[in-house]
Amino acid sequence: MIPTRAMLLGRTAAILVFALVAQRPAAAGVVNRIVATVDGDPITAHEVQRYGEERRAHGVSDQDLLEAVVTDKILEKEIVARKISVKAEDITHYVDEVMARNKLSEEQFKAALKQQNMTIEQYRAKVKEELEKTVLLQQEMRGSTITISDEDVETYYQQHKEEFATRSGVVVRDIFFGFKAGMTQQDAVRVVEQAKAVKQMADSGQSFEALARRYSEGPGADNGGLLGTFKKGEMSPMLERVAFSLRSGEVSEPVVTPNGIHLLKVEGIQGGGPVPFDQVKDTIKQMLYNAKADERFRQWISKNLRDRHHVEVLN
Repeated sequence: MIPTRAMLLGRTAAILVFALVAQRPAAAGVVNRIVATVDGDPITAHEVQRYGEERRAHGVSDQDLLEAVVTDKILEKEIVARKISVKAEDITHYVDEVMARNKLSEEQFKAALKQQNMTIEQYRAKVKEELEKTVLLQQEMRGSTITISDEDVETYYQQHKEEFATRSGVVVRDIFFGFKAGMTQQDAVRVVEQAKAVKQMADSGQSFEALARRYSEGPGADNGGLLGTFKKGEMSPMLERVAFSLRSGEVSEPVVTPNGIHLLKVEGIQGGGPVPFDQVKDTIKQMLYNAKADERFRQWISKNLRDRHHVEVLN
């Protein structure tokens, strides 16, 4: 098997997920010195800081950010060397998918980009860069074989049966960020960014209960966001679909609803026995394949690709 376009796109287009990333100027206090070179081309401290800000890389070390910038530079050089270019219709298709995912009309999308000091032409240029990286990865992985045996799938199922159990109910905590009456599109984007930042805090190990008490505007905030136990049919369809798909202890991605944004955490699961193996074996196989593909991508970038270029990190 080789990775599909969608799988690769999910790995290489992180800066475009949700599309409306706030961009801020680099802090004046950062000296714009050269911190590294790639084949003699400089990378500055401002460039590294801007890279982190554009990607909302909270809590990421300067060293890790620099490594990410170096990797991007190397990928760009490979794309030029191989004369890779994507078609305009592919860019349009991607932009249309982003607008549909975020439920935005073309006018709303352009207005949101304008509030971030970006034109649709600049955004399309960013999409072009990321799609070209996808093509590069596809070329490198062409002919590569990743094998997942039936034994691997069976072993994973036996070790994680609880993840595939039927569910009759879930215990849910919630952090809610409300949309206020008269809120502008820019205000809504700020709410989305706040929800994403709190999600990152939860993923980094901060207490969901403490975050709910601090940030949630919904019921149960004083009780750490605890809403209680819900059976099928007792939640709104959108929230139920998310809550009943989470593992115990897992925090959802931001869920956008007409009234605001939810971060859900499943505190416990009520249910019967595990789902039969035949019903989940294909899902498990794809999951294991994705994990191996991720590891191969990391090895290719950190070893094979980097060895083709001269990288110097300056003190």
